[in-house]
Amino acid sequence: MQQRVYAGVRPPQISDSNRRIIESDNASKRVYEVWKGSNRFFLGGRLIFGPDVRSLFFTVGLIVIPVILFAAFVAPQLFNEFHGVGHLVVSVAVIFAAYVVFLLFLTSGQDPGIIPRNSHPPDPEVEQDTSSVSAGNHGGPTTLPATKDVIINNIVIKVKYCHTCMLYRPPRCSHCSICNNCVERFDHHCPWVGQCIGKRNYRFFFHVRVVNNHPLCLCFFYILLG
Repeated sequence: MQQRVYAGVRPPQISDSNRRIIESDNASKRVYEVWKGSNRFFLGGRLIFGPDVRSLFFTVGLIVIPVILFAAFVAPQLFNEFHGVGHLVVSVAVIFAAYVVFLLFLTSGQDPGIIPRNSHPPDPEVEQDTSSVSAGNHGGPTTLPATKDVIINNIVIKVKYCHTCMLYRPPRCSHCSICNNCVERFDHHCPWVGQCIGKRNYRFFFHVRVVNNHPLCLCFFYILLG
């Protein structure tokens, strides 16, 4: 059975239904009102973007402008030479471009898998092995080790401590220096969408990569027709 990675002080509890957090004093606040990362929120916290969200509009322009030029200059020639096939090619190009833009907004405006940070460092574990004790300060205040071993499915995994989020990061989790958050299954911070790519939005990012190759297929098809 998989064991929990976190120890000590638990992070704030996030409610998916009303997007509020319950703090220790039972006060209810919106998540974005107490957020300590570099993210930008819209629509009352329903959309969460990275700090460089403006790059998303540049990316959308790189997709939409070529489609507009294609419809303005190439589409009339397709209509005249190939009739029904030309209408089909143009329709597919427009539909796929709109779908890619939709996927981009899903990728950029969704929580990539951010782990809520602790308000205080976790309490030191009572039982420590000899290596952990020797790594600490003798006779002084107890310090948290930079790494610790956690047993998951009977396998020993070494996890690292994040001083910014004040928690031990789960496996495959990394801290993004741009968004200033720890993200589960962190892949990278994509400057084209202005958001981290992680556990919760990787499938949308992968679909963008696949669907975005359709212009190459259309060009190849047009070459074959010519």
